[in-house]
Amino acid sequence: MAYVVLARKWRPLVFEDVVGQEHVTRTLMNALQQNRVAHAYIFAGPRGVGKTTTARLLAKAVNCERQPAVNPCNQCPSCVAITEGTSLDVIEIDGASNRGIDEIRNLRENIRFAPAASRYKIYIIDEVHMLTKEAFNALLKTLEEPPPHAIFIFATTEIHRVPLTILSRCQRFDFKRIPSRLIVQQLQKIAEKEQIQIDEESLLLIARKAEGGMRDALSILDQLISYTEGAITASKVRESLGLIHEELYFEFTDLMLQKADAKIIDYAQRLFEQGHDLMDFLYGLQDHFRNLLVVRSTGSTRLLEVSDGVKQLYQEKAGNFSEKDLIHYLDILVQSENLLKFSPNPQLILELLLLKLSHKPRAVDVEALLSRLRSGGWGGGPAGEGGDSRNVPSPGTVSGKPAGPSRVQAPAATPASSRMAVPPIREKPVADFEQLKQQVKSRQQTPAEKPATSVKISLEELQERWDQIIETIKKQKIALGSFLQDGVPWKLEGGFLEIAFDPRTRFHMEHVQKNATIIERIFARELNLPLRIRCVEQPFDQAGIKKKVHSPEEILEDIKNKEPVLNKIIELFDCTEAPDLE
Repeated sequence: MAYVVLARKWRPLVFEDVVGQEHVTRTLMNALQQNRVAHAYIFAGPRGVGKTTTARLLAKAVNCERQPAVNPCNQCPSCVAITEGTSLDVIEIDGASNRGIDEIRNLRENIRFAPAASRYKIYIIDEVHMLTKEAFNALLKTLEEPPPHAIFIFATTEIHRVPLTILSRCQRFDFKRIPSRLIVQQLQKIAEKEQIQIDEESLLLIARKAEGGMRDALSILDQLISYTEGAITASKVRESLGLIHEELYFEFTDLMLQKADAKIIDYAQRLFEQGHDLMDFLYGLQDHFRNLLVVRSTGSTRLLEVSDGVKQLYQEKAGNFSEKDLIHYLDILVQSENLLKFSPNPQLILELLLLKLSHKPRAVDVEALLSRLRSGGWGGGPAGEGGDSRNVPSPGTVSGKPAGPSRVQAPAATPASSRMAVPPIREKPVADFEQLKQQVKSRQQTPAEKPATSVKISLEELQERWDQIIETIKKQKIALGSFLQDGVPWKLEGGFLEIAFDPRTRFHMEHVQKNATIIERIFARELNLPLRIRCVEQPFDQAGIKKKVHSPEEILEDIKNKEPVLNKIIELFDCTEAPDLE
C-alpha cells in the first residue's frame, strides 16, 4: 500500500478532533442537534487550519445513516464513502480550475437531480474566490433557493474577494490561526502514536515555522522524520529548516549595547557566509525585540513561545533596554522590510540597518528631565543651585515615572565628581509648559503687529514723493507697482502707512496687501523708509481724493508697454481682452 502522509492520515474524523476552531465546531454541532442545518455555508481563514476538513465532517454528519447524530459514525457506508472520496453525493470542486460560467451552469443543471444514495447532495467548492464574476452571478439564484436536498459549503483563504451578494446568502464562519501551544500538543499526541522520538523544543520550532497551520506543521514533521535518523532534536530541526538560533539574536543585542561597529560588520558578514535567508533573519530579529518588549513590559516570560532556557535569557537581557527604545527598534525593522527585500545589494542594506539600530540615540525620560528643570538641578552650577542628579535617570537608563513637581526633594549639594557633565543653564528654567507656550506665543507676532520704528517723514512729503516711490517699486516688481499706483497715502501714524483704495479697485488693494512685506522691504532698502503697510478701502469721491482710477485694461496696457516679453506672450496666445479683475 502506498505511504499516506501524516496530514492525511491524521485528518480529524469527528468535530472534537478539529484543533483550535471550537467556535466553529460548537456552532455546527448545535445546529445538527437542533436540526437547523443551513443550505449554504462559507468557511474563511488561513491555509491549513481545517476549513475543508470541517466541510467534509459536516457532509458526513448530515448524511450519516445513524441519525440523529451530532458526529459522524465513520462506519456506515455513507461515512466511509465520503472519507475515501468515492461518494457520488458529495461533490468537491476546485474553484481555481473550475471557475468559469460553463462549470456553474453544469452545476445548476445537475443539482436538480436527487441524491443517488444519501440524504443530501453536498457541493464543496474550495477556493471559491477564484470563480469569475459571471460564474458568481450565475450561482446567485440557485444559492439563494436551492432544492431541499442540496447544501453548499464554500471555502476560501481570501474572503474579501467573494462578492457581498454571495456572502449575504451564506452562513459565514471565520477560522483562525491555531496557537502554537495547541499545535505542539497535537504533534506530541501524533508523535507518541507514531512512536517518533522528538523533544518539546523541536515541536515548538515546528509550530512556530508552521505559522498557525496544522497541515503545515504535519508536513514539516513528515519531512523531519525523513531527514533524521533516530530522535529528532532542535539542532536537526534548525539544520533542516534553515532556522536561526536565538543565541545569534542575543549576540547582536549585546553588540548593540557595546556600539562595536567593526564587530557588527563582521556579524553581518557571518550571516552571509552561513547562507541564512536575510528576510528570515529580519523576521526573527523582529520577534526577538518583540519578546524583549513583552518581558520588559509585563515582567514575565509566560507569553513567550520559546524554550525554558531561552526564556531565562530574555528575563536577564530585557532590563538592558527601555520600552521606548524597543518600540523604536521594532518600528525601524518593520519599515526596512521592503528595502531589504527588493534591494539589489542586500548585504549593504543589512549592514546599514544593524548599524542604524546600534547608533540610534537612547530614549530620554522627558518627565524626569522636566522635573529636573523645575527643580533647577543640572549638577553644573554652584552647590545649592545645581540640584541633586542622583534621582534623575540619565538617557538610556530604565526608571519608573517621576514623582512630579510637588514631590521633588529640595536641591542638595553634590560632589563635583558625581555631577553630570552637562553645561550649566545660565537662564532661569521655565517652571511650566504653559508658561513656555505663552512666551513663545508672545514672540510669534505677525508682520502687521510688529512695532515699527518711528520715521522722520510727514504724510505730505510721502504724497509728494508717491510717484517716485511707485517708479522705484515698478523697477523691482512691475505688476505690483502698477497695482499700487491706484492707491493714495491716507494716514501715517506710529510707523504705519495706510494706503487708501477706491472700492472699484478692491482686487488691486487685496493684491497689494497680500504682498505688503515685499513693498516694506523695498521701502526699507531702496528708500530708507522703515514703514509698515496697511491697505484700507475708501471711496475717493466721498473722501475728496482727486485721483483717476485706472481700469484693468489701462493697467494691462501699461504692463505690456514696459514688458516686451509679456507683450509677445499676449500676442502669441491672442489675449487681446483684459481679464476681469474687479
